[in-house]
Amino acid sequence: MSTVELLGMAQMLGIIAVLTVLMQLAWFRYRQRNLLTERVRQRLQQRTELHQEAAQVKVVNGPLERLLLRADIRLSRFQLALLGIVIFLVLVLVLASSGVIPALAVLALIAASLWMYWRFRFQQQRRMIFESLPGIMESVLRYMDAGRSLEGSLQEAFHDAPPVFSPLTFRLRSAVEAGRDYTGLFDDFSRLYKVPSLVLVSIALRTSARFGSSVRPVLQQVAESLRSQQELRREFLASTAETRFTAGAFTLLPLGLAVYMMLINEKYAEVLLRTDTGHTMLMVAGALQGIAVIIIWRMVQGVGRE
Repeated sequence: MSTVELLGMAQMLGIIAVLTVLMQLAWFRYRQRNLLTERVRQRLQQRTELHQEAAQVKVVNGPLERLLLRADIRLSRFQLALLGIVIFLVLVLVLASSGVIPALAVLALIAASLWMYWRFRFQQQRRMIFESLPGIMESVLRYMDAGRSLEGSLQEAFHDAPPVFSPLTFRLRSAVEAGRDYTGLFDDFSRLYKVPSLVLVSIALRTSARFGSSVRPVLQQVAESLRSQQELRREFLASTAETRFTAGAFTLLPLGLAVYMMLINEKYAEVLLRTDTGHTMLMVAGALQGIAVIIIWRMVQGVGRE
């Protein structure tokens, strides 16, 4: 590359860096102003009892917090912002050195990798929930047989549960100590991790609290059904592990190879990026890759799901 091109790239990077700093300053001032407004509004506003109860029926509030909690990703807002800045700088460097199409390919590769990582962690959380729920239901029944109340049995059983139940345990204890309705917490937790069995538990608890019926048969049935489902699920996951791994590899491998070949072979990249034939090849390859990902996803859709 000539000196003029290097100077132009340096100027572009300098302009992008200045714009990034200005955007961060503007975002910081915007966040500070919003936080100040929110604090003033919270002090001036009188919350009614209805709003207090509505705020307690959710295990966690906020879409970002719910998204991170589902995959057990413990990152602060500062760490998420830092990660976003790093990804942005990487894309800017690729854009300045190679062009728009490699930057889009890198962006697609990063997005696919993050999504697969989140999906993997989310499935781990769900697997842990399904493995632990039968024992938790049986613990509730044992505590009730020992003479403890339903609320006390639930608290003790979930207190000994795995860490994935920590948000539910904390909210449940707070609701029971304050005398509020806690059945909505099971509904929200079931929606959060897509666990239909907890909906039955919530319905049984609500029916027992309103009409005085026994909750033991429902808890016993849930424990037995979950235990039998877990045995079938383990066999199913063991028999389809190779298929699920192949689907993930086929999804990420072409994108990774395309980015790798463009970065290590400048002549090959120039043919693809600077000629009409190369643009046509890239568009056809992108379309075929997208169709292949959709077909593979539909083929393995439901495989390994609980």
